[in-house]
Amino acid sequence: MTLLSLLTASILRLTAPILLCAIGSLYCDRAGVTNISLEGTMLLSCFMGVFGSYFTGSWVLGIVCAVISGVLSSLFFALVSLKLGGAELVVGFTINVLMNGLTIYMLRTVFRVSGSLVSDKIIGIPSFSIPVLADIPIIGGLFSSLNIVIVIAFAAIILTQFIFKSTHFGLKVISSGENPQAAATVGINVYGIRLTCLIICGVMCGLAGAQLALGYLSLFTEGMTAGRGFIALMAVIFARGKAMRVLFVTLLFGAAEMLSNQLQLFQYSSYLILMIPYICVIILTLLQRKSSGWKKPLKTKGVHTNVF
Repeated sequence: MTLLSLLTASILRLTAPILLCAIGSLYCDRAGVTNISLEGTMLLSCFMGVFGSYFTGSWVLGIVCAVISGVLSSLFFALVSLKLGGAELVVGFTINVLMNGLTIYMLRTVFRVSGSLVSDKIIGIPSFSIPVLADIPIIGGLFSSLNIVIVIAFAAIILTQFIFKSTHFGLKVISSGENPQAAATVGINVYGIRLTCLIICGVMCGLAGAQLALGYLSLFTEGMTAGRGFIALMAVIFARGKAMRVLFVTLLFGAAEMLSNQLQLFQYSSYLILMIPYICVIILTLLQRKSSGWKKPLKTKGVHTNVF
């Protein structure tokens, strides 16, 4: 395999967690839910993925544990924000802090270690390559060193594009976000749509945590998400609700992270190198322009009261 193919495969592995989180955030965003708890949800899923793999000896059950924990975290967000009326930004920030502390506590309580958990009992997600296609000189990296979660990530963004463009469910999601009062008037259950989108977000964040902890590293480290959830949020904001734009922006972040990993092999400060993905976030924020296209509506207290 050529160097270019190796770098391409690395970009796909690094992009997958951010892309999965961004897809989940996109559903919430289009449904009118401001969910910034991606970071904490993904971190919990990382731990539970390792937990499941460690004690069952199965990477499949590890993924299942990660997805279940992601859904439960999203349901907790839905309970506090949608049902009890809590401020979404405050609830999301609280969940991020809560999950960070919870994973540290569980790591030290369950495994009796601090910092990182590295063990032969953690069964990682197996990789595979597509014969013949993986040997193509330039694009071979797209078909090598894959795993099931990476395939799901890129299939999910194509499916999401189709859902928003060509299905009744996608239309209901968009209607619930852009004009919830009008959507409720024509019989759309706005609360149900938003709850469904939060569950989808939980599944996506669960898969993202599984990919990060079992598909890429096969270990758990305190705070190992390292801001990827917030990068996913930035990707959705910059994409302005367009699924394929989310794909391109997350690929850019994946490439930036790959570059930072490669540059650490040279005599440069690791702290400066690790800043590269976040510098890209700042640059994209500065480049973002006001557009007359899709904009997420401002929600008021009256809107929530009338709909729910």
